[in-house]
Amino acid sequence: MEEIDFSPLKDTVDNIAFQFIVWMAICVGAYIIAIIILNLIKVPSKLANFLATIAFLLAMYWSFMNGYIPGVEGAQ
Repeated sequence: MEEIDFSPLKDTVDNIAFQFIVWMAICVGAYIIAIIILNLIKVPSKLANFLATIAFLLAMYWSFMNGYIPGVEGAQ
């Protein structure tokens, strides 16, 4: 049997993986920064976790809709 050559797809898959990693880094960075700031001002841990999760989701939405992922245009 012949082996299928997937080399034309390699660049596309690598680009998608890089975009996903950058997107997650933006979101996780927002979560970590929010947790640090909320811990510095002595917010209770459950409330701090909830607010940091909101910051994570907002960063996810904002970065996706405004196209701050390399190579992806926003959904405008």
